[in-house]
Amino acid sequence: MSDSTGKTFLVKHNLKGRSIDAWEKQFTINEKFRQRRRKDSVLLTHEIISFHREDSQHLSLEALEDMARVYIRLRNPKGMYLAVPHFDKAHVHLHLCVSGVEYRSGKSLRISKDGFAKLKKDIQAYQIEKFPLLLKSTPTHGQKANRVRSNQEYQVKLRTARASKLDLLIEQLESCYRDSSSLQDFYHRIEQSGMKTYERSGKLTGVIVENLKFRFNRLGFTPDRLQELERTRAREHEMGEVRGKARKTIIRHR
Repeated sequence: MSDSTGKTFLVKHNLKGRSIDAWEKQFTINEKFRQRRRKDSVLLTHEIISFHREDSQHLSLEALEDMARVYIRLRNPKGMYLAVPHFDKAHVHLHLCVSGVEYRSGKSLRISKDGFAKLKKDIQAYQIEKFPLLLKSTPTHGQKANRVRSNQEYQVKLRTARASKLDLLIEQLESCYRDSSSLQDFYHRIEQSGMKTYERSGKLTGVIVENLKFRFNRLGFTPDRLQELERTRAREHEMGEVRGKARKTIIRHR
């Protein structure tokens, strides 16, 4: 497509001729050299180099053609390419038709994810150096991945911190449990230690730490374990009654 002056350009790399039919025939012939054939083999790829609309005033045909040729060199100069600028929309961009295999060698022109990331960084570095006025067309490639990694690291640290706090909470509850003579005493010791408890359906269910609720059951204090405190208290009460009766009997025998 031509610009407002009616001018344009066409970059041909490892291609000859002046018509679509001639180029199509050459792409087809070159595909026959493919070394490894698959049903889903990529015959051609359509790649786009886009620029921010506010940078259009700084994009000359010479600059666009130069970027197209550098992109081809950085991507793989052994491939077959057609490149043409597009001016129809609000922002200028380049269209490239790229062969699926290298010219006459049959080796795949596929580019890996890491390779494509490097290609974007390299072409951007060239753009910044050669065309510094294209300020809006310099996205920070790789920044999103860095943000993802940073977020993942943060989440790991957060989980580690939460795990440490959870261990401390369980340790505090275990201390209260060991010193308790009954279930009510256990609850009382929890309140005395500064922890808040909460109820569900009228029954004391767990503790609240930093606005987060933790159920006793999930902290290792199962209903059976809590009831053990009541059974212990009942046994101690029974033993107390037995000792009391024994004393009375002894006194009576005297």
